[in-house]
Amino acid sequence: MAINSTQATYGARLLLSLLATAIVAWLVISWNDDRLQTQGIVLLEARPPQTAEAIKSFRSAKLLNASLQPDAFEASVLFIDGDRAGAIARLEGLLRREPENRTGWVLLGNWLRGEDPIASERAFERAAQLDGKWQR
Repeated sequence: MAINSTQATYGARLLLSLLATAIVAWLVISWNDDRLQTQGIVLLEARPPQTAEAIKSFRSAKLLNASLQPDAFEASVLFIDGDRAGAIARLEGLLRREPENRTGWVLLGNWLRGEDPIASERAFERAAQLDGKWQR
């Protein structure tokens, strides 16, 4: 069965409509993820900080989010709450998934400074390599 020009036009319009709908849905979800991330930051700025609610907000911000930034924020909340081991473990997991995350390496270097100076220095060196300023 041959496809006539009317069928081809209808098919092209349908395909473009579906594509436009997918793009709009992706933009709305991205906007919502950013809003939830900002909400989490605001909850941390409250006095006293509302860390449990901030973590919920950061976890909700991960929906279809290509960025691992909500994971870094969640690790920071754990660190603020005094769960150093949990924060470091969460951050190390993030860095295994995204080894090019310069901010994560800087955070790790700062968090390890007092308890493991050698690992701290390695984390800072990795961050410097990613920054393009590291030389041997």
